[in-house]
Amino acid sequence: MTNPDRAFIERAVAACDLAALRAALIHATGRDDLVALGPVASLAPEDVERLRALCVEILDTSLPELELRDVGDDGLREIMTAITGNPCDDADFIIRREFLGFSEWPYFHEWTPTTNPIPEGFRVAVIGSGFNGIGLGVQLARLGIAFDVYERRSEVGGTWTINRYPDIRVDTLSSTYEFSFEKRYPWTEYFARGPEVRAYLDHISRKFGVMEHTHFEHDLVEAVYDEDRDVWKLTFARPDGSTVHSEANVVVSAAGLFANPKIPDFPGADRFKGVFVHPSRWPEDLSLAGKRVGVIGNGSTGVQLLAPVAEEAAHVTVFQRTPQWISPRDRYGMPIEPEVRWIIDTVPGYWNWCRFTSIMNLFTFHQDFLLNDPEWEAKGGRITEKSELTRTMLTGYIQSQIGDRPDLLEKLVPDYAPMVRRPVVDNGWYRAVARPDVELVTEAIESMDENGVICADGTAHPLDVLICATGFDVVRYLAPADYVGVGARRLHDRWADESPRAYAGLMVPGFPNFFMLYGPNSQPVSGGVSLPAWYQMWSAFIAKCITTMIDEGHTRVDVTEKAYREYNERLDAEAAKLTMLTDAGSAKDNYYVQGGRLQTSAPWETAEYVAYTDEPIREHISFS
Repeated sequence: MTNPDRAFIERAVAACDLAALRAALIHATGRDDLVALGPVASLAPEDVERLRALCVEILDTSLPELELRDVGDDGLREIMTAITGNPCDDADFIIRREFLGFSEWPYFHEWTPTTNPIPEGFRVAVIGSGFNGIGLGVQLARLGIAFDVYERRSEVGGTWTINRYPDIRVDTLSSTYEFSFEKRYPWTEYFARGPEVRAYLDHISRKFGVMEHTHFEHDLVEAVYDEDRDVWKLTFARPDGSTVHSEANVVVSAAGLFANPKIPDFPGADRFKGVFVHPSRWPEDLSLAGKRVGVIGNGSTGVQLLAPVAEEAAHVTVFQRTPQWISPRDRYGMPIEPEVRWIIDTVPGYWNWCRFTSIMNLFTFHQDFLLNDPEWEAKGGRITEKSELTRTMLTGYIQSQIGDRPDLLEKLVPDYAPMVRRPVVDNGWYRAVARPDVELVTEAIESMDENGVICADGTAHPLDVLICATGFDVVRYLAPADYVGVGARRLHDRWADESPRAYAGLMVPGFPNFFMLYGPNSQPVSGGVSLPAWYQMWSAFIAKCITTMIDEGHTRVDVTEKAYREYNERLDAEAAKLTMLTDAGSAKDNYYVQGGRLQTSAPWETAEYVAYTDEPIREHISFS
């Protein structure tokens, strides 16, 4: 391949992730002058320019000779320390090493049958073909374990196929919102749009042998455990009204968090003569031109769609229930430049280290935002110093976006700490709210009539279209499917008694041979790695349970009631320490907190949670 000219390389180095490029070049060359400079974020401007010039020189003169050295774990750890400025402990290192993606199948379980072959007819049923279902399918295909994926819709994609509202896209970098076993996928934008994510999932499903096992338009109605035979009996509804029955030795729900839209039931809503829309049910032919549009919600979805809706509509009324800290994100909405694509495809290790640098700001998230610092608060500060600095920065950002609008500023700045709710990325929301044809309403909606909505202060807001960006009912795990376990006990009945809980987000006692992906309290709230990495780790845990069953000749796997209870007691105690469950953290119901309880995420840091999901703990998991 002919090297591009120096001007092209200079543009590439200027546009790329300099920390990742530096790490890749250290990995390839071991040059002391690259190591000695220190983390890019802490460099003086003149040192940043010196580093860029050094990278340009290496790429211009030595690119054909660059090859990643075998530095071993010690060498990888040294590079991590060089680019973060902080040492990495053993447990975190193992997780981050896998996240780099240098191995062919990071996080996945590798297995060869030992004394017992896979029993004849042994099958796994996977419910849902979104990210989780596809990831598990790839894991099972790798192991040679027969499986079927059942999908209620006519295509793969999960939440990415039901959500087609204007400007839907990921709010984390595309380079981390991907499986690490597919290297250097050619994303076209830094934050991929919905159609590209759907195309990616279709590509993964086909390439890795999942699509051929997928049954579309199969909506699970009921799964009943047969205690005598240790199998699950499944009933699916088809669009034509017929039912299909099947059996499986193991069932895994990959329905996820975002299967059931939360649609407000306002008094009088049935009288509304306009169009009532939830973003997950967006009509293909919906035109907003010349319309009076209402938008409820300022979470990720509401923030993504407001600006394009305001561009098309005649007037928009935004109904804000709770202010959000809405953050800018570098390169959001930008295409990946040809020069950066060249670096991704050409420089050994850049893709891998770019994944690492994209998440390294999460490594100290727990202490930065989630745990109050008593020493800082004793000085008069709030939460932590980093939290206070972030509050100041985001408040300044709001002011910069809305201009001279003190009337808006008072309504838009939250009274709770930043980063304790699900982060929301700005897509021009603040600028849209400040438009003359957009009105921000903070009064609660009390009712509806044929013309629109009526707020608690009596003000009527006439509308032609009402968009309810009110999210999903994240506590209705697995719904509407019904799971019936040992003793004919229904899982939803159990959860009605105690709120949805699980062991490590994956298992519930009394429901043998059944697992959940993205179940209650999954994924540490502190982050640490990206979501698809968790999908792979959860899939590996399930695979280890299944292969243990096969190797040891068992037909049943379950979590013990004692382990389940102790795990959740410890979880609640740890969650009580988090800022997000205090008044300063706005303990009102939100994505993370439901009914005063941390619901969707685990409260621990990454390595502590991984200890539960790495290998089945035999004192906790029973095989029989």
